[in-house]
Amino acid sequence: MQTDRKKMGIFIIIIALIIIILIIYFGFLRKSPTPAPTETPTGEVTGALPEIPQIGTTTPSDKPRNNIQYDISKEAPHQISGDDLGKISMSFAERFGSYSNHSNFSNFTDLQILMTDNMNAWAASYVADLKSQAQNNPGYSGVITTALTYEVKKFDDKAGQADIIIGTQRRNSTDAINGGAPYNQNLDLSLVKVNGEWLFDKAYWEK
Repeated sequence: MQTDRKKMGIFIIIIALIIIILIIYFGFLRKSPTPAPTETPTGEVTGALPEIPQIGTTTPSDKPRNNIQYDISKEAPHQISGDDLGKISMSFAERFGSYSNHSNFSNFTDLQILMTDNMNAWAASYVADLKSQAQNNPGYSGVITTALTYEVKKFDDKAGQADIIIGTQRRNSTDAINGGAPYNQNLDLSLVKVNGEWLFDKAYWEK
């Protein structure tokens, strides 16, 4: 009996050791498999990206972005107003009223394209008189004119007629550098429309 108990005790001890070994193996020594890391999105896209529209190198004034070509010939012509003629007349008056014998009265020649045939004929006669007077005075003589204001006395686009008064300040001078005492003088201008273009037809300095 004692031998059987002894064997049974040894058997139980062996079984207990085996169980302990299995617990140690599975619980501590054998590592559980490391779970595969979850892939994080890298931002890569397998599909084709939408095309980014190219920005043109031309400025809006060079070419419209919508590729619509601008045809200036289809633009309605600008309708000249009385104020437009007033501003043009101020520039004309300054050039018309500023001259000298040293410049050979070239201001009148420069204005020929802005004058009617009738006024060009008058200007040619007027310049001839000025040149004749200059021969008697070989020194410098000239006039400097500055336009100050304009007044549209008449503007009839349909009839093609306009009258404008330009208020100016003038200086007579016998010196190319220093002018004489300034004085105010009005210039009366008449314009007519010839073949759709406004031209100066008459000019008269008020006393």
